[in-house]
Amino acid sequence: MPLLTTETPYRDRVSNLTCFKGMEVVSDFDGTIVNVDLVEYLLARYATGDWRRYDDLYEGGEISLEECLRQQYGMIREPRRKLLDAVDDVASFRAGFDELLAFAIEKGNSFTIVSAGLDFVITHLLRRKNVQSQIVILAPKSKPTPQGIVLDFSGLPQGDSSNFKSNAVKSIRAGGGRVAYIGDGYSDFEAIKEANLKFVIKESRLDEQCRKDGIACRQIIDLGEVTCYLTRPRTRRRGKGGAEGA
Repeated sequence: MPLLTTETPYRDRVSNLTCFKGMEVVSDFDGTIVNVDLVEYLLARYATGDWRRYDDLYEGGEISLEECLRQQYGMIREPRRKLLDAVDDVASFRAGFDELLAFAIEKGNSFTIVSAGLDFVITHLLRRKNVQSQIVILAPKSKPTPQGIVLDFSGLPQGDSSNFKSNAVKSIRAGGGRVAYIGDGYSDFEAIKEANLKFVIKESRLDEQCRKDGIACRQIIDLGEVTCYLTRPRTRRRGKGGAEGA
């Protein structure tokens, strides 16, 4: 079989390969599916206080992800429409997103977004491509108010992990599923450790943390690289912690 690359036509790669059927795709959104960290962009533009302080507290283990987000989003007091207009000016989808979603759907796999971002922003942007109904979105429910954005985490996966992203991956694996996880931020670190296949945006904060802690991940620049990997012939083996390799 010829070498498969991101330049190989999608149909040529997928048509005869089924080795990753049943591999659920779980991905972060900000900075991963879209090229811009929209959370950071909106905080930098509209937050009324020192929002970076809470990032430091979270990464230092002093507060949870959920508490970090509550504090930061509480500093944004702009109406929904203004926030959507702001992200429309800067957000673009990372190359390869359409291809990866099509692969997941064709193989009967689920495609799940796990995000610490604003749920109404995610849905708004997915509507650009008319794919919002094809994707499971796990993000806190967010409600802009004049006193700040209020978050509700009650509908998200619960468990013994440090945040809902990791709990989501654990839940899929506990049910017998396999997970290919894609992320770029520190909030993805616990989740990606639980995944069978680990993909990080090259030179991202997550890439840095995984290298620091010796977590073997595949660096990517565009999402087509994930599809390319999932549609390649491989020899199945198991790495540390049950992670699958090639």
